[in-house]
Amino acid sequence: MLNRRHLRLKLLQSLYAYHQSEVRDLQKGEGELMRNIEKMTEAYILSLKLIDDLIYYTNTWADERDGKMLATIQNVKAPRKFAENVFAGYLNNCDAYLAFLKKYKIKGQTLDPGFLRKLFMDFSENEAYQAYIKNDERTESEDLQLINTLYKKVILKSEVVDAFFEEKTIYWESDKDLVGASVVKTIKEASKSKGDFRLIELTRDWDGDWLFAQGVFRKAVLSDESFDKLIQEKTRGWDVDRIALMDVLIIKLAIAEMIVETAIPVKVTMNEYLELSKSYSTPKSSNFINGILDNLSKELVSNGEILKIGRGLVG
Repeated sequence: MLNRRHLRLKLLQSLYAYHQSEVRDLQKGEGELMRNIEKMTEAYILSLKLIDDLIYYTNTWADERDGKMLATIQNVKAPRKFAENVFAGYLNNCDAYLAFLKKYKIKGQTLDPGFLRKLFMDFSENEAYQAYIKNDERTESEDLQLINTLYKKVILKSEVVDAFFEEKTIYWESDKDLVGASVVKTIKEASKSKGDFRLIELTRDWDGDWLFAQGVFRKAVLSDESFDKLIQEKTRGWDVDRIALMDVLIIKLAIAEMIVETAIPVKVTMNEYLELSKSYSTPKSSNFINGILDNLSKELVSNGEILKIGRGLVG
């Protein structure tokens, strides 16, 4: 499920891209931010299509081996069992899934057969798959359990799959955990659907999430020069250009959020951006950023630029 922590990372990625752009345009920057967030949904749908295509590919693989007389009748029939897995049927009878395929222009596309073959060969060696194809009587629950096991133990750990998604989005490494968790939850939800299968929603409140992201991004961009001055004052005249760009952007986003989001406590905002700095900046950045934000937040609260209400007053 998409949460504010993911959104803050998207804000950092998008603000970095904005500052690296030769032409800095707020509207364009906001558009890129939205596309960055939307890429997670696209990767989620593409992950489901990967499973869908993989299920159907097994018939192709069996046909090839059958035609070349490379397998016994039993070994050719075995993978066809997987081709009848109920999860593919759930997906292809789901209006939301089909609509997303059309939206992202992947409805009629089939993933590269060579890629599918490599992945199929990897998971065909899995113990769960071997037990599954040997079982003549399979239940719907067993079908879905196999998909769950293969996705977590084979697909999510596959370097081939990582390379595939890295070609689709430069943010795959940071999005992978959220996308993977969403796919696993979708498979689990299918087992509870009782014929009414639906995709999970990556966010419970898209409008609220977007207003949060857009508001913080816009404030950080429009206040760029004034935030530079604030940072300069707290670094004892040290030229802002000498500070690591990622540190500066993290500080600016934190200040922007403190000002814009009146219901989020200052300490919460500080802690969230400090966590980001530990993963996306230098080893010493968190201490530096913590000191700057602590001083700045106290000053901005004192002069009334940071105003908190309700839950924002806590902490």
